[in-house]
Parts: sequence; C-alpha cells; structure tokens
Amino acid sequence: MAEQKTFRNLQVLENARNTAKELLLDQYDEAVKPMMKVIEMVATANNENHFEAMKRIQDQTDLSDAPDKKIIFAAALMEIVEEKNLKF
Repeated sequence: MAEQKTFRNLQVLENARNTAKELLLDQYDEAVKPMMKVIEMVATANNENHFEAMKRIQDQTDLSDAPDKKIIFAAALMEIVEEKNLKF
C-alpha cells in the first residue's frame, strides 16, 4: 500500500515537472534550481528527507502558496528525487 502511494506521489511530481517544463521552456532551470536549493537547505538544516522538507516549507512559509510556485516546487522536488534516487 505504501509503495502505491509513493508511486502515485512520484507520478504527481513528474506531471508537475512536465507542466513546468512546458510552461517555462528555456527558463525552467532558472526557476527550478533556486527552489531545489531551498528544499535541500531546509532538509539539511532540519536533518530530514526532502519530502519532509517540502512539507515544512508548505506548512511554515508562504514560499509555495502561489499556484505557479507550487508547480515549480513540485518540479524541484522531483528533480532532487530523481537526481538522488532514480538515476540508473
């Protein structure tokens, strides 16, 4: 059951990343890389994984409140997950 939820969550993140790439085109990296750094810094500072860090950002800041920022943060999280875990 947990594996299905994880897989579903990864699909949502991947869809958000694909949407962000379509919308931002050449500006994708410029928009996503700073958000990746924010997620990584929060994860490191709080000794937690990147999903927990993203949850903390959503709960304790207004950084991801705007709809366009939600997609960019989701794309950033997917980039981190893929970079750290899904490269073959």
